[in-house]
Amino acid sequence: MILFNGRYSWDGTKKTEREPITWYPGAYDLKIIDRTGEGGEISHLKPYICIYTGTGEGQSISDNPEKFVKQICYDFSLPLEKVLWVEDLATGKDRYLVVSFEERGRMGDRVFYNVEKRKPFSGEMRMLLKELSQFEETV
Repeated sequence: MILFNGRYSWDGTKKTEREPITWYPGAYDLKIIDRTGEGGEISHLKPYICIYTGTGEGQSISDNPEKFVKQICYDFSLPLEKVLWVEDLATGKDRYLVVSFEERGRMGDRVFYNVEKRKPFSGEMRMLLKELSQFEETV
């Protein structure tokens, strides 16, 4: 099920107790897929898929996506560890990167993560292409 399909943007200002994603405005195309109802008796380890693509508008988060994914999780009530994060580079070859977050420490309520990017495994790529096909049907 598609939870979100559109442009996600921020203005770079602090309006709440949370820091902004970046201190400069930016925008990414974002697709969020909820697979919690799929699989019958088998549940997915990562039942949510979040695919983000740079638009070229404003600040890029590609090198440091931590605040971006935390804000997405906050806005859409997603548990960070249950999301398959995918960066769409919008290139022909090696278009997708799986982005993983491993907790490296805490300070109070704040969690810090190590971020790693890799090419999707073949099974992940098949699943990703299958899930992306539903967006072509909605156009």
